[in-house]
Amino acid sequence: MDFGATPKTFATGAVQATIRTDISVQNGATPVELPPEKTVRSVPAGEPVQLDIRARAEERRSDAQRQQSTQDETAQQRRFDEQRRQQELRDVIERRLDIEPKTRSVILRKTNRDTGEVVEQLPDETLLKLRIWSREIIERNRDAEAPRSHEVERLA
Repeated sequence: MDFGATPKTFATGAVQATIRTDISVQNGATPVELPPEKTVRSVPAGEPVQLDIRARAEERRSDAQRQQSTQDETAQQRRFDEQRRQQELRDVIERRLDIEPKTRSVILRKTNRDTGEVVEQLPDETLLKLRIWSREIIERNRDAEAPRSHEVERLA
């Protein structure tokens, strides 16, 4: 049982490093075991770094303001160009609301006044055809399923 009062001895098998005498050790340097041509030496320190945080902050602030004003000008120019383009389109495109007689659907047609070409149509032509076709099928089924006994014919 060990109470900690007895001194303990440890065996050391470490190899003692030999210090080279051909290299002069500078103040604060650490001796190394390198050949003379691979010896590392520290570079002498330069002048201390001067930081002016206020000037940098002002510089960044002014850069941010310049960048924001440039972005604002660009956005304003884009809005102006978009408004001008939309006005040009309004002058060329005619808008009309029609009602499809078979489906009784409201149709918005935008046509080019110069060429007469349909630029946009809501709902699309295929959707209108699909509605007409489905309505016809429903009417055919209704006619086929209707009981004939309840029909009354009046002849004059």
